[in-house]
Amino acid sequence: MNKIALQLYTVRSAGDLAARLGLAREAGYAWVESEALHGLAADEFVATLQASGLGLASMHVEMSELATQRLPEILQALRALDCHQLVMPWLDEGERPADRAGWLALAAQLQRHAQDLAPLGVSLAYHNHAFEFERLEDGRTVLETLFEAAPALRWQPDVAWVARAGEDPALWLARYAARLQSVHVKDLAPQGQGEPAEQGWATLGEGRLPWAQWLPGLATRLHTFIVEHDHPSQPARTARVGLRYLSERLN
Repeated sequence: MNKIALQLYTVRSAGDLAARLGLAREAGYAWVESEALHGLAADEFVATLQASGLGLASMHVEMSELATQRLPEILQALRALDCHQLVMPWLDEGERPADRAGWLALAAQLQRHAQDLAPLGVSLAYHNHAFEFERLEDGRTVLETLFEAAPALRWQPDVAWVARAGEDPALWLARYAARLQSVHVKDLAPQGQGEPAEQGWATLGEGRLPWAQWLPGLATRLHTFIVEHDHPSQPARTARVGLRYLSERLN
C-alpha cells in the first residue's frame, strides 16, 4: 500500500507542529514527513503525532543531528511511531565540501551512519537539491561521488530540484532505481509563468513536470510519496490538490 505524505515544511506558515498536523489532517492526509522533532522532546513529539491521528512516514534529520546526542531521542520517536525512514535533507553552504576529497569524507560519514542504523531497522537516505549535480575535479557529479562511496546510503530524490539543475530526472531515477527510498513529488511552474512569490515552483499537477509518466515506474520501486512545495502561496490548497493528484494516480 502506498503512503502519500505531506512534508510539513510545505505548511510551515500554519504555525507549530500541532497546527501543521491539523492542516494536513484537514487536507485529507494519513501520513506526514517531519523536520526531525520540530524542536520538541521525543515524548512530546510522539504525543503530538499520536493525538493528531496521523502516521509518520519519514523524518528529515540534519547531518549534525546524526552525529550528536540528539540521535537517541530521534530513534526513540521513530520506534514509538513505527517509522523506519530517515533522510538527510540539506547541507548549508558552509557545510558543503570544497572538493572531491571533502565529499568522499562526507560520504564516509553517511556510510557509517547508514550502517549503524540498518540493524535498528532504520534506512538512511540522502535528499538532493541542485548543487549535487555540480561537477567535481574528476568530472563526476557530487551525487555520483556520494553514492559510489556510500553504498549503504539510499536516495530520496527531489525530482523537481533535479530538473531545476538542468538534468533529465528520468535518467537519474533509472540509474539509481535500486536505491530509491521515497520521493518528493512537487512541480515547476511553466517557463515565464507562475506566481513570483512561489519562486518558480507550482502546485502538483499544475506545472510542467510529466509526473503522470514517472509515477508508474516509481510505484514499482518505492511506496512513500511525499508532497512538497518550497514556497506555496496557498499552502492548504497546495496540500489538498497534491494529495488528490497522487491519490488518483497511485491508489
